[in-house]
Amino acid sequence: MTSEQKKLFELFLEVHEICVKYDIVYYLAGGTLIGALRHKGFIPWDDDMDLMMTRNEFEKFKDAFLKEQKKDRFLDCQDFDRDYPNMLARYTDSASSAIHNNQVLGDGVAGYVIDILVLDPVPDKEAYKQYTKRLMLYSDLVNQSTMYSFRFGWNREEYKTYMDRIAAEGKDKVLKELEEELFSYPEEECDYLVLRWGGTTFLFDKDMYGSSRWEEFEGVMCRVPDRSADYLVQHYGDDWMYIPPHDEQESHNAIFSHTVSYKTIQEDYLRYIDIPETRKALHERKLLYFNSMDNRILEKDMRASCVAISAKMTLEASIRDSGLDIHEELKNKNFETLSRLFDEYYAIQLGRNCIGREDYRGFGRFLNPIYADIGDDTLYVAVMVLIHTNRMAKAMRLLEVREIAKGALTDDLKAARELVLRIREIPSDLDLGREEAAWEKTVAIMEEIPQNEFLNMLYCRQLVSRREYEEGSRAAKRALELFPGNGVFNKCIGDCIIDQDREEGERQYRIARANTKNGLVLREIAEIIGEEE
Repeated sequence: MTSEQKKLFELFLEVHEICVKYDIVYYLAGGTLIGALRHKGFIPWDDDMDLMMTRNEFEKFKDAFLKEQKKDRFLDCQDFDRDYPNMLARYTDSASSAIHNNQVLGDGVAGYVIDILVLDPVPDKEAYKQYTKRLMLYSDLVNQSTMYSFRFGWNREEYKTYMDRIAAEGKDKVLKELEEELFSYPEEECDYLVLRWGGTTFLFDKDMYGSSRWEEFEGVMCRVPDRSADYLVQHYGDDWMYIPPHDEQESHNAIFSHTVSYKTIQEDYLRYIDIPETRKALHERKLLYFNSMDNRILEKDMRASCVAISAKMTLEASIRDSGLDIHEELKNKNFETLSRLFDEYYAIQLGRNCIGREDYRGFGRFLNPIYADIGDDTLYVAVMVLIHTNRMAKAMRLLEVREIAKGALTDDLKAARELVLRIREIPSDLDLGREEAAWEKTVAIMEEIPQNEFLNMLYCRQLVSRREYEEGSRAAKRALELFPGNGVFNKCIGDCIIDQDREEGERQYRIARANTKNGLVLREIAEIIGEEE
């Protein structure tokens, strides 16, 4: 661990110990959960820790914190501090500094933090839509420096009305009214959980979390969602276990010091800032954004629609000029040829401008995507190519966008979606300890689509875990003929022969290490033959 990570881990252990003492269920979340599964600890470049709790568990945690509060420790949340500019909660060390953008004006305790994200229950997807719209208003009222509703074209008049009410009635009264509306659904009667954060209100199946299971994080057994793989696929796609290129390894922007109190730093700069005037300017800026949002959204929609139409026309011309029967090419499993044909369409249709992203800047478009209608027959080929070239998350998103744009899917498109869901059940079953169910599903789907790379990886790894080493070695060698250069299969060969031929087994591990970015596989190799020199 870096010195910053050691500080975060110290804070996490305090939260963990409170939760254990008071039987409070939490879940490792986001990059922290990836770290637990992929590295058994921090992602090397990570500089924060994220936890989640359902609303009921967070209510218990607040009470427990007040009983156990240590010196220099604070729990920042709206329940305790109306000047705190955020919807998520933070367990904070006030003797250190981690001053983020929305804390520059002195809002909240700005030390090293463990983020605690609350999961609110909602009964159905219609309630989720209303929740999202109202939470954006709530977020705009809580945090003046960030635009929330503006991204969707929502709440212009409501924001003005509620700000007038805050001036007349007080912030606490007005926010409590909104909180009673937003956070009122009984958890036991709801099938969904939604993230209480104005940036992105992720919606989850409640049973994805369950009562939690345990995974190691820096030597401590910690709680994670029951279906952690499903959670990470929803957040990051099917390749969440792969280590990204160096230029995609992101950390956070803030003023950090784990030895100097944030107050010391703030005292140095706050005297140069006219806080009332700055707050007034932020409010006026938000009003200006609200007043311009209709034209801005219209302009963005028109631009994205033009790009989508161009992508559709380019694809149609490419298919025509190629002289290929794309359905025949799909039948013959010529996925590389088809992938080259569709690549430009994929880049545009699945790009941020058309479908957004599940992040702050892209969430408006994520909920309101633009679809380039290439016809359902052509779309079926495009989706199946994605599935068979290890891009299942993109296939599912493409189907989702088509459904949002045009309604119910055709039978072929439904079958494509069902295929992905069936494949995804396998790692979900493995998460839940249902090894035999996972194996039976793997064998059944392998008979249908034996040339799917992701499925072959699942198949070979399960053969290893079942100690069927002879068949596992043969299957991995067959897979390498289909997918040369995929080190996961070399790792499986090594697993199958290491006890009989240590030298050859280690050689296969070294080949595997050089030919995969799969963090789970790299961690397993390091546990057997050590880190790469």
